[in-house]
Amino acid sequence: MATGTATRARRGRATDPAPGTSRRQRSNDRVGVRTPGASREVPATTVLRPLSRAGRVGPFQLRQLVLVEAALALVAVGLVAGGLWLVPACVVAGVLVLLAVIRRRGQAVQDWLGTVLALRARRSAAAPAAADTDPSLAPVGENVPGFRASPYVDRNHRTVGMLGDGTFLTAVLRVEASGSALRPVFGARAFPLSVLGGALEVDGITVESVQLVQQVRPAPALHLPQQAVARLSYAPLQERTGAPALRLTWVAVKLDPELCREAVEARGGGLEGAQRCLVRIADHLASRITGAGFQATVMDQEELNSTVATAICTNPRAVARAGLPDSAPQRRTAETSRVWRCDDRWHTTYAIGRWPELGRGATPLPRLVSLLTSVPAYATTFSLTVRRGTRQGAMDLDGHVRVTGGSDNELVRVRRALEEAARAAKVGLLRLDREQLPGVLATMPLGGAR
Repeated sequence: MATGTATRARRGRATDPAPGTSRRQRSNDRVGVRTPGASREVPATTVLRPLSRAGRVGPFQLRQLVLVEAALALVAVGLVAGGLWLVPACVVAGVLVLLAVIRRRGQAVQDWLGTVLALRARRSAAAPAAADTDPSLAPVGENVPGFRASPYVDRNHRTVGMLGDGTFLTAVLRVEASGSALRPVFGARAFPLSVLGGALEVDGITVESVQLVQQVRPAPALHLPQQAVARLSYAPLQERTGAPALRLTWVAVKLDPELCREAVEARGGGLEGAQRCLVRIADHLASRITGAGFQATVMDQEELNSTVATAICTNPRAVARAGLPDSAPQRRTAETSRVWRCDDRWHTTYAIGRWPELGRGATPLPRLVSLLTSVPAYATTFSLTVRRGTRQGAMDLDGHVRVTGGSDNELVRVRRALEEAARAAKVGLLRLDREQLPGVLATMPLGGAR
């Protein structure tokens, strides 16, 4: 797990506390955030630095060293045995050394082989969703066994929408700006990430993660002709403000009942106890977000199902067709090494492996997200997931970006534009080759996927 120095910060004049951050490198690598105890000042800039990881000795993975040591041991045995034993011992030792040092597409051979086998397993296990699955949830149900809706009705007859697969439950809040334009310029009011970290444990209830998801769709719409009236009318506003045609923001809370057994039992146990815990966290988070100057609404089940469909960019006609009484269940998704497809939308997901210097004195996080989501895609989705760190007072952050296109060729162009924007912003993006489905799940408002 992550250990080591958290941040290097240049101090500003403000007096409120702010967490520092540090990062890890790989598709599921996380950014550690620790709260300084000695100073109450907000850092003007924050430098994200790699944390050491379990299974590593310096720059080498532990298994690499084990393979090299095994190779040396074989050579030593061959030398001791002498004669013809030395030749096969050296051959096997050479193979072990090659496995330790050779990399394929930036990955160790063992890691690359693991992703290949995992992709094959997911392809073979994928099947049409159950006939009684809501068509809006079917694309997820095809790939997550047991995924279903579990609505909860409280004592005030309020319905709270929840999703899960039997091992977790997720509730989602819709977040909107209050007292401002319908589509304000991104970053006009920064969302306080401390609110997310503060919801990881409330009243003895420990949640697995809290996730912020924002999906942006550009203006003018990409399918409009160059001389269309709407495109000509909207283009000057877009150039001046950068306001997209559509910006949707969600906050998802993911509860693993195993992390808070006592709290679940205290509230009745079983599914109902877990639901009550999740409602308590969701209401607390909604109150904190409202206090920060935003409008936050805990979704009911119908709105939550619709939000999942929106986040995946499903085709409304495909959803309507799947909902017909006489329609047979059919696969609507497919995964390749670089693309995940749902209906007629193509998706590619990246993990953020290297962050630039952030803060008021460098690049504010809202501005960074704006740069990454301004590419000319059908939709661009940014996800930031907060989890408790292994060290007291620390948090882990996962960052992902997903771009969506209407065809494979369009998606290739969008990927290039995103990679260029990331280089300009000094962001290190790691394309999740052979891990596109986990990447898509990590960018959906489900609480984040490991």
